[in-house]
Amino acid sequence: MMVSMATMKITVSVPEELVTYIRAEVEAGRFDSVSAYMTRAAERLRDFDPLDLLIAGMVAETGEPDEEARAAVGDAMARARAALHAGRTEASDAA
Repeated sequence: MMVSMATMKITVSVPEELVTYIRAEVEAGRFDSVSAYMTRAAERLRDFDPLDLLIAGMVAETGEPDEEARAAVGDAMARARAALHAGRTEASDAA
């Protein structure tokens, strides 16, 4: 079941190079529109703020991660990016 959210139109100023990038993402079919791209970006910032606080707390308690931990995180991030890309591709195919 899809949940519908009320939307509001706003105007934002974005550096030209980002506009070019965002439009290319839309043209490539990764997003339905510039608005969809901006919504996803804002959602990610909103969703990751608590994670940033959690990480800062963990670093304060245990110190900075060592190289092995950094490598493990890098691997996990690569897998997450691949899964995200695959999900966007599947969503584009379904549209």
